[in-house]
Amino acid sequence: MNNEVLGDRAQNNEEEQSRIKQYKNLAKHEDMRRRRTECSVELRKQKRDDLMMKRRNLVEEDEDELNVSTEDNKQQAETKRPPILTCEQVIEILKNNPDIQQTRDAFESVRRLLSKSKNPPVDEVINCGLIHALVQGLGIQDEKIPYECAWALTNIVSGTSEQTVKAVESGATGPLVKLMINEDLNLAEQATWAVANIAGDSAQLRDFVIQSEGVQALMYLCERISTLTTSFKRTLAWAFSNMCRHKNPHAPLPVLEVLARGLCNLMQSDDYNVRQDACWAVSYLTDGPDEQIVLARDAGLMPFVYKHLTEDDGLVAPALRVLGNMATGNDSLTQTVIDLGTLKALPTVARKAKSSSIVKECCWLISNVIAGTQKQIQAVVADGLLGMIITIMQTGDYRCQFECSWALANLAQGGTNQQILDLLKEKPMPALAAVLAHNNADLLTNILDVVYALLTAVAAHRPDQLEQLKEEIEEAGVLDKLEQLQENNNEKVYNATYKILSEYFTDDDDEHDFNDENDAGAAAPYAF
Repeated sequence: MNNEVLGDRAQNNEEEQSRIKQYKNLAKHEDMRRRRTECSVELRKQKRDDLMMKRRNLVEEDEDELNVSTEDNKQQAETKRPPILTCEQVIEILKNNPDIQQTRDAFESVRRLLSKSKNPPVDEVINCGLIHALVQGLGIQDEKIPYECAWALTNIVSGTSEQTVKAVESGATGPLVKLMINEDLNLAEQATWAVANIAGDSAQLRDFVIQSEGVQALMYLCERISTLTTSFKRTLAWAFSNMCRHKNPHAPLPVLEVLARGLCNLMQSDDYNVRQDACWAVSYLTDGPDEQIVLARDAGLMPFVYKHLTEDDGLVAPALRVLGNMATGNDSLTQTVIDLGTLKALPTVARKAKSSSIVKECCWLISNVIAGTQKQIQAVVADGLLGMIITIMQTGDYRCQFECSWALANLAQGGTNQQILDLLKEKPMPALAAVLAHNNADLLTNILDVVYALLTAVAAHRPDQLEQLKEEIEEAGVLDKLEQLQENNNEKVYNATYKILSEYFTDDDDEHDFNDENDAGAAAPYAF
């Protein structure tokens, strides 16, 4: 009996190897997974303003546009604060040994100038040398002056890269980092805001913040997060996202490992915005090689990420990106996604989603799980996700259909014959026919691989059902699409189409006529 079982297993293995060899370009399943190469922007459109890499401090109204309708109101507004000094007036005051109040008024004027919502004179402040004065003001022992200077510098480094670099070259980074741990929480938050703007500008400036002990300051704040205001916590979470954001190059692994521990604190916050920014930070952290992805798992972040799948799109979006990034990793990392229960949650996530981008991310995640081991593919099958993929392929937009095509192509290339046959239970032909109307060569090749794999699996294991499958293919309009694709000028598409038609839809008479035509000198449609 044991020998018979072993013999059956050996035969099945030979059949699987035979089928796999039919795919000449089949890569290892690790290489079939598709990582993100573009910036993570698309899912963040609904929070574009709040998740910008840089942010400015603004006053409630421009000083020169106060809505005062009476003389009394005008006088009342003027008594609230002194008039704004020009850059020239500020320079004149600072050059003449000012007292503390004059110094306060001078720096407040600079801050108010830079806080205008329209055309703040950032370049004028830089070019006249006041940026150096602002940096020096950070070190003055006064309850107001460092705050005004930090605010002004925040608005400077929220501008162009050139403006940010000018502030860094003037020596602003180090003093701002020191102020992040100041006992005055308003001042500490303002300094954190400014440092986050610097880190958000580029990977190079992010690295300079790291060199200036910015990570140590962030972790100091994380350890005291219970003492921070809600506003400060949000600024802190956003600062973490900027530290993790840049890809070329990524922050060093030891730094990311430390940041991952801090993000664990932030992900447990009661505040929605803090968790949202923290989760986006984790998505940036995991958007890289396996060595980075594993940091999120080992820091204990994934259970908190998974919980976001039950929230609205604003939290589901970054959570899906994290889980999808982890699914692009090695088999062990992909298994982490499965073990969390992610696959079981995806149908509900996709059904509740208000954005097609969320649905697309679900399909991308599934495609990367299917690119894993056959045991992992079976988890997808067992949770009914093949039916979900077929439904989305038939009803979703083009981007969703494209991701679905990768999921099914990975099944065709890496699944067992039984797993491929399981796809037939979902009546896939109408959906495949709909997608074959597109022109994208990768999408078409994916679908053609699926059609060929289905025919091959049925021919090998259920030959009595082959004619029925061919009828389904014809009735759904797939055969018509295949005949049209013979005119496609893409070599891969043409060859994949020819393979299906020549092996399964050409009878002997047609083949004899085709050979006669060639013998008579008739030219083939395309020569590659």
